[in-house]
Amino acid sequence: MCRYLALAAAASALVAPSMPTTRPRTALHAQTAEFAQPLWGRDNFDDVDESSDTVKCTVYNIGGELTQVLSLTCSKQLPMIPHVGVRLYGTEYFYSDVIESRPVAVMQDMLEDFPQVSFDLGPATITEQELEEWIASDALQSQWQPESYNVFDHNCNHFARVICDKVTENGLEESLMRPVIAVTEEMLSELPEWRKNLGKGFMNQITRLVVVSWGRATRAKKKALAEQKKLEEGGSMMT
Repeated sequence: MCRYLALAAAASALVAPSMPTTRPRTALHAQTAEFAQPLWGRDNFDDVDESSDTVKCTVYNIGGELTQVLSLTCSKQLPMIPHVGVRLYGTEYFYSDVIESRPVAVMQDMLEDFPQVSFDLGPATITEQELEEWIASDALQSQWQPESYNVFDHNCNHFARVICDKVTENGLEESLMRPVIAVTEEMLSELPEWRKNLGKGFMNQITRLVVVSWGRATRAKKKALAEQKKLEEGGSMMT
């Protein structure tokens, strides 16, 4: 139980996460991140062209110090605590406590210093209007509410898979997506059954609280950044 209490004490780090160092890039502009090798068995990936009009999927490590706390709690070394966002038509879509959409420029400012790897999924298979209608639909929204969140099998990574499959021909290939999803789905795989049963409810309750709090806290910052960028763009147009 003391490990679960330690997790609860450390979980608040996600509400106002500290920024890790900027992800390194090689001279060839390959994307690198410490989690790439344990997650996918390779150290780097080709960079993506952010100026191209294609769908991008970015895997972020938002864990920071909490990753080690969770690793101790789960009796296994976790490579990261993943968050996944999907970008198209100038907007990044993701699930925190609700489905969110923010301008790509705002999300780059918010998360650029977190270790991350992006993948180009090719052209979108639906129009921007079709995407907006689908995102706003009751059928989708009802499945991704705060009370729907589950750290093990219904989180931002699962939502990313849903949207990737919806807006591209082939989604993010399973060899890349599955290891990300497995981080949370198999988080308790090394524990004896009695500890799994004890940990599931507690960890999900704590993590849901953290994610909801983090989503609400950062939403205000995202909005402020968006408004600031509008002012800057307006100012540059007037000069």
